[in-house]
Amino acid sequence: MFRAIIELLLIVAVVLVARSVLTSVLRGLSRAASQSFQTRGSQEPAAERPQSGGDLHKDPVCGTYVSENTSLRRQSGGQTFYYCSQSCYEKHSLVAH
Repeated sequence: MFRAIIELLLIVAVVLVARSVLTSVLRGLSRAASQSFQTRGSQEPAAERPQSGGDLHKDPVCGTYVSENTSLRRQSGGQTFYYCSQSCYEKHSLVAH
């Protein structure tokens, strides 16, 4: 009986240590991925980054809301379309024509 209790306590201790190690590893990976994303995002050309300020309009391709101050916009049929990136701008021009 005493041996079973000791083994149970040992198993609980091992599980707690393993959980702690896994949590630390996953947090580290999460931080690394987050920093990688932020670094990659800051290296985008200025034309790719949406401008801040002004009213928001929905990108017709991907559905992202974009400031009306963006340089990526097109007027067609009396309507103005706003784009979050050059890629969306080009995709919409292929579909529109």
